[in-house]
Formats: sequence, C-alpha cells, structure tokens
Amino acid sequence: MSRPGKVRALLATLRIANAPSVVSNVFLGFMVGWIQVAEFWNPANMDWGKAGLAALSGLMLYFAGNLANDWFDRRWDAEKRPERALPSGLFKPGSYLTFSLILAIGGVSLGFYLHLLCGCTAVLICLLIAIYTYFHKRAVWAVIPMGLCRVGLYFLGYFVWWLSLDYLQTIGYASQSLALDKLKIPAMLGVGLFSYIVGLSLSARYEGMEDPPRAPQTISRIMLLVPFVAMSAAFLSEDLIPSLIGMIPFGIWLTLCLTRFKKPIPRYVSALLAGIPLVDLIAATPIVMGLNATMPTLGLRDLPHLVAMLVIPVVAFILGRLLQRLAPAT
Repeated sequence: MSRPGKVRALLATLRIANAPSVVSNVFLGFMVGWIQVAEFWNPANMDWGKAGLAALSGLMLYFAGNLANDWFDRRWDAEKRPERALPSGLFKPGSYLTFSLILAIGGVSLGFYLHLLCGCTAVLICLLIAIYTYFHKRAVWAVIPMGLCRVGLYFLGYFVWWLSLDYLQTIGYASQSLALDKLKIPAMLGVGLFSYIVGLSLSARYEGMEDPPRAPQTISRIMLLVPFVAMSAAFLSEDLIPSLIGMIPFGIWLTLCLTRFKKPIPRYVSALLAGIPLVDLIAATPIVMGLNATMPTLGLRDLPHLVAMLVIPVVAFILGRLLQRLAPAT
C-alpha cells in the first residue's frame, strides 16, 4: 500500500478523530481545578504550559490504549475486520505493542511530572485500559472500565492544581475536609461523562444486532440522557439560565444522533463520539457565565482562559467531525 494509505490506516488505529475530545476532557478538569484554588480572574496566573502537558499526557494514554486494543484484537480482526492495519499486513504486530508501551510510559511520566496524583491517575487509566482491552470482546461490563478511562482524563487535568490545595492547608486557609469537598464537582462531572460513554458503548454493542434485547437498549438511552443532570447539578441552583444554555448544543446534537444519524450503526456511533466535547460544554457554560457575572468590571475579553473553556469544546466537536472524514472514529 502507498505511504498515504499506511498513514490513514495508522490514524484509524489511533482513532485520531476522537483526539480533540480527549483534549477537551483534560482541559475542563484542568480549569475546574485551577478555578477552585487560584485567582481565576487574573489571566497571568493561568499556566498554559501545564495545561498543554496535561493534554499531551491524556493523548499519549489514549493512543497507547488504541494501539494495545488493536494489537490484542489482531486475530479477531483477521476474521471479522481483515481490512484493518494489522490483519492486512500494513504493520507488524510487535510495532503496535512497542509503541503502545512507549506512549503509556510517556503519558504516565508526564503525569508524575505534573503532580503525584496526576501520575497515579495515569497509572490507573493504564490499568483500566488493560482490563478493557482483555475483556471488551468477552463481557458487556467491559464498558465500565472504558467509561472510567474517560473520567480519569478529568482528574488527570484536575490534580495538576492539587499542590495548591496542599499549600493552602499549610498556611491554614484550607482543611483536609475542605480539600476533599472540592472533589465533589469533578466527581459529578465524571458521573455525567461516564454515563454518556457507557450509553454510547452499549448502543454500539446492541444497535447492530438484528434482534437486540430491549433492556440494554433502554439503559443506553437513559445513560445518554444522564449528562443533562450530572454535568449541571452543581450549578443549577445558582446559575439556572447558564446551565440551560449549556445544555442546548448537546441536546440538539443528541437529538440528531437519535434520529438523522441513527443508521447505519457506524455513522450513529461516530456521531455520538463527536458529541463528547458537548458534554463538557454543559458544565463549562454555567462555570464561565457564573464567574463572569461575579466580575462586573471585567468582560470575557479580559478573561481569555475562561473563554477557552467555551471555545475548546466547540472546536473539539467541529475538529472531531472533520477528522472523521479522514479516518473512522471507531
């Protein structure tokens, strides 16, 4: 095959179309952690370098998981998906495994460089990747470690700022209970993202069957709706209108997924995958609008880091859809 053909096959293996959503997940977690512990109204305090490294760590772990998954499934793909890179002989299986390990080590190392808890989160993500890779063709519950891998991206970004909480404790401004209380928001966001990923995965598993069981289908529909509540639960009471505004893009896209993009199955799953950054936007909108409302002397143009919270999910959504034309998302 020509070199462009090999590049496209490799991009398909890496699920490059989903990479923007990984960046969006990590950045939302990063910003939530930073807003909780820093002078968020001062752009000078924003550390874009750490944000980039956290996103890079998440991408390396994501790509490592995809390479490992295709390496482990190579015999199954040889029977069911012979057009894929490994069964078609475009790459040697050992190269996938080698680069998967290199990327995993790189992602974990970056995590530990950012913070001990970031490194521990990266290690946990690797463990979840291994569990999912081994069981995903064997058991339906493998969607759970898959969903938890995505949730881990929030905490990979969030824990970059945990050192600041440690520092505040040493000077008497925060107690351990207050520090743990901060985790409630990323935990709720994690519930929303986890539910969406599990609902998406169940849809992909059962929608293609000729006579799929109704229970998993019903569960998948419910879980696809959970983000409406979970991603906005922490903000509804104080920022009702911004919370509702944040739901609109996701609501429109989910409706399109369940109607216009419902068939064929690969199109449906690809559309749902593209919608992951819009899940982030549900939470980002009330956070940004709520903070902006507390600073009447400043406009969003004075707060580029907050603008980025709104822009990055939208750009990730658009870029993800465009990249799906280059290589399949599944």
